[in-house]
Amino acid sequence: MTILRSYRWRRRLTITGLVLAVGAPLIYLGVHFSSPGNPGNPTGPDVPESGYAQPKPAPFTKAKQQAVHRVLREFISTAVVRNDVPGAWDLVAPSLREGFTRKEWNNGDIPVVPYPAANKGWGRWDFVEYSYTHAIGLEVFLLPKPGSGYSALTADVELVKGRRGRWLVDYWMPKKFHGPPALAAGSSHRKRTATGKKHKLHGTGKRAAPSAMPAIPKPHRPSRIWWAVPIGVLSLLFLAPLSLGLAAWYRNRKAQQEYLRSRRA
Repeated sequence: MTILRSYRWRRRLTITGLVLAVGAPLIYLGVHFSSPGNPGNPTGPDVPESGYAQPKPAPFTKAKQQAVHRVLREFISTAVVRNDVPGAWDLVAPSLREGFTRKEWNNGDIPVVPYPAANKGWGRWDFVEYSYTHAIGLEVFLLPKPGSGYSALTADVELVKGRRGRWLVDYWMPKKFHGPPALAAGSSHRKRTATGKKHKLHGTGKRAAPSAMPAIPKPHRPSRIWWAVPIGVLSLLFLAPLSLGLAAWYRNRKAQQEYLRSRRA
């Protein structure tokens, strides 16, 4: 071929082949590993279609509401407030108590975040997130007991229908705290003014010792280290031709200088 007889074209083809040979695998690795696909992420791996059926929406009838209200009220009283932890065993779905023995459960070692809710509106919900034939998702708003040191709480709860047709709690997770903590009547506290000084407000009683608020899990975020792969690939695609070009220019320059010296000699 005529192209292969030219030194410049052979050099260009060689450089192009090296860039493709090195860059193509790096591009593939960068695209493949840049999305780790953690199952906890909203952008995680796709659910296989085989064996999965999208649940059909169902109306949240008054009969369902009454049944759910009774179970949810008992669950908050027994498991969340911790008034009767052993009594909550029959109120939760098997998936929620999976990995726990009855003895561990009765001792208070349960996968339910506690909260000192005041007995106001237990079992009521502010928002219906979804309603299917065998599953109900609700957003519950709870008020704290006076002097508990907690703020009002919004929690997500899911109930599923068991084998005997009874609704059971399958999921409970605090979502957000609202407003200041609940203090005892006449308690004293401190506030900071705009000058940065603390002033004590006198009261008749002592401040109630606040309980430790349960930690709400934070959403998983992919590590930023994955950005290093595509950045490295782009840098290689730019630096590889540049370095090869500089090397070729240096060789040609050196050869030209040697040729001029030989002519002078």
